[in-house]
Amino acid sequence: MEATIRCKITRHIHVFQPGNIVEVRRRILEKSENQPESGYFIPDIGDGTPGIIPLDAAEPMNDQAPMEDAYYGQCVLTSVSNFWTDNAEKTDEGREGSIKPVNVRVVHYPDCQQLVFHMPQYAWDAGTFRLTNACSQGVIEERPVRERLNGGTMILTNTLPYPPGFYTIEAGWPDGWTHRIQFIKFTEGFPKAPYGKAPANIFHAIRNEEVHLLPLPEEPPAPENTGYGTRIPGYLPDRGSGYASPACSLHMMYDRDDERSRDYNGFETERGFDVEKFKKEIMSRFFPRLEYTQDGRGGSIYYTEGAIKIQFGWEFGGGNAVVILFIPETKYWEAQTGTPLSRRDEILKFLCEQVIRDQAPGCTYKIYDNSISILR
Repeated sequence: MEATIRCKITRHIHVFQPGNIVEVRRRILEKSENQPESGYFIPDIGDGTPGIIPLDAAEPMNDQAPMEDAYYGQCVLTSVSNFWTDNAEKTDEGREGSIKPVNVRVVHYPDCQQLVFHMPQYAWDAGTFRLTNACSQGVIEERPVRERLNGGTMILTNTLPYPPGFYTIEAGWPDGWTHRIQFIKFTEGFPKAPYGKAPANIFHAIRNEEVHLLPLPEEPPAPENTGYGTRIPGYLPDRGSGYASPACSLHMMYDRDDERSRDYNGFETERGFDVEKFKKEIMSRFFPRLEYTQDGRGGSIYYTEGAIKIQFGWEFGGGNAVVILFIPETKYWEAQTGTPLSRRDEILKFLCEQVIRDQAPGCTYKIYDNSISILR
C-alpha cells in the first residue's frame, strides 16, 4: 500500500472546496485509456466510490499535522450498503435484515461528533465491528459487535478523536452478512456555503441535518402572473379564465357545521381553511410533542418543541422493563441536545409521561444517568 500524504485543495473538485485539506495516496497515477488523467488517489469522492484528485487541483503539504486530542470537522455520510463477505455474487438479503441510509445519523455539535445507527435486530450474537481508515487501509478499531452496543441494537461512534480523512465502518454477522457505512471527515469549517449542484449529502450536512442520504427537497413551483393576480401552479384553484384568489384576501365564513374561505370577490376557495392543520401547526410551535419511529427491536423518539428537536434512541427491554430509552448524560446534555441543562429534568419528565400515555398505559418510569426504563 502506498504511503499517504496531505494535500490542500486549490480548486473545487468532487465535494472538496478550496482550502480543504485531504489525505491522499502518495502515488501519482499515470494517464491511460481507462484512467484519462493523472493525480492522487482518494477512496471516496463523496458518494462512496473511489476517484482521482488531479494534480492541478491539489497542493501537497510536506509538514506533518500535529496530533490532537479532538478534531472538530464535520462528518458527511457518503454510502450505506449491505453485502455478503464470503460470496460477492449473492444478491439476496441476509435474514438479519439491512441497514438503510435513512437509519444512519451524524450528530454534529461543537463539542460532540457522533455517528449513530441501529443494527437491524438484536445484535448480542453478531460478528465483528471494524473501523478502518479507507485511505491508508489501517484498522483503527476491531472488536466484537457486542462490545460496541448501547443496549441491544444501537452502535454509537464518537468521531471526535479521528482526524480529517476517509473512513469505513463494517459490522457483520456470523453468516457473512455485513453492513458497511462510509463517511468523510472534513477539515474544520468544511463543507461550507451551499454551492451549485451540491450533492444531497453535502447539502444536508451544511444545514447541520443528521440524516445525509435523503433526496433533496423539491423546489416550489415559480409563481405565474395571470393578469388576475398571482397564481402558483398546483397551489391555488383557477376561476374561469385563469382567475386565482389575490394574495392575502381570504376571510372566514363560518357556519355551525361548515368552515369556508372566500376572497373579497366572493369566490369560495376549493381547499378552504384546514382547521386541523392549523391547530397542529400552532400546537407544534408552542407545545412539545413526540414522534415515534421503529426499526426492528428499536428506533427513535423525536421530542419537538418549536425549533428544538431532540432524538432519543429506544429499544424493547426485558423482565419488568417494557422499553429502554437512551438519554445524554448530564455532562453531555447541552452539547447533544442544544438545550440548557436547566431544562433537562423538565424535558425528560415530559418524555416519560407522554411515552406512557401514548405507548404504555399503566406503566411507571425510572430515570438513570444515561437511560430511562419504562416499567410494568
